[in-house]
Amino acid sequence: MSFAKIIPFILLTSLFIQCGTDTNTKNLLSAPENWKGEVIEFPLEFATSLQYSGIEYVRFAPEWGEESSSDYFSYVFLWNLSEDPQLSAKKLESEIETYFDGLMSSVSKMNPEQNNEISKSKAFFEKVNDSLYVGKILTYDAFTTKKEVNLNITVSYSMCELQNKHLVLFNISPKPYQHQIWKKLKKVTATINCN
Repeated sequence: MSFAKIIPFILLTSLFIQCGTDTNTKNLLSAPENWKGEVIEFPLEFATSLQYSGIEYVRFAPEWGEESSSDYFSYVFLWNLSEDPQLSAKKLESEIETYFDGLMSSVSKMNPEQNNEISKSKAFFEKVNDSLYVGKILTYDAFTTKKEVNLNITVSYSMCELQNKHLVLFNISPKPYQHQIWKKLKKVTATINCN
C-alpha cells in the first residue's frame, strides 16, 4: 500500500480516536474481518449539535480510501440511541449535512496540505415508509480525493424493545444502488439482541 493511500486512513483513525473512540466496546456491526471498524460515543466531537446519547458503530469496506476501487467511500454506520430520533426526510437532511460538514472540516484541519475551500454539504431524502429513507448527499471528500463527492444513502430505523434503544442504520456509497457494493453493504448487520 502506497504512502498516499495510508495517509487518509491514518487521518480517519486519528479523527475517530480524538472523537472518543472506545476500543473496549465491541462493534455491534457484523462484517467480514477485512472491514475495519470504529466505535464512537455521542456526542460526536465533530458534530456536537446532534443532541443524542448513545454510540455510533462504523464499518468501512476494505478499499474505502481508494478512489479507483468499487469500495471507495462505501461504508455502514449504526446509531444506537437512547432517544427516539423522530426521523423525517427534513430532519435527516439537516442532521446528515451537519454530520458531514463537521466530519470534513475536522479532517481538513488535521491535514496541513489542505488548501481547498470546503463547500457546505447538501442532503436530499425521501421517505419510503416509516422505517426506510433513501437519499443523497453532495459533500466533500477531505480524506482521499480533496474534491466533491456525491454519496447515495439508505437509512433504516428500528426500535429495539428489549434494549430500549433506537437503531438508525446508514448504508453509504457513491456507486448507484444497482452496483454490487450495495449487496455487500446490506450484509453488514447489527448484532444486537432485540427479541
